[in-house]
Amino acid sequence: MSVIEAYDMKIRKKVVMKNPQPYLMKNGIWALKGTSTETGIRLFRIVGKTKPKINQSKFEAFKNLFTSRHCECEKIC
Repeated sequence: MSVIEAYDMKIRKKVVMKNPQPYLMKNGIWALKGTSTETGIRLFRIVGKTKPKINQSKFEAFKNLFTSRHCECEKIC
């Protein structure tokens, strides 16, 4: 899986984007929407006029749904 970075405004540095999804803006330009791995806020990165391809299989996307949740003991389960 390719690593996609975007600028996090809360901590003022580039971070890895978690669960990036392609998004078509009103003006016809493509962007990627996702969440920050460090703060959890939404990230947005403009990529251009061609639709971005994300190298993530359905299995990896399904696996990320369950591995990114925190349980009551403050650990990733």
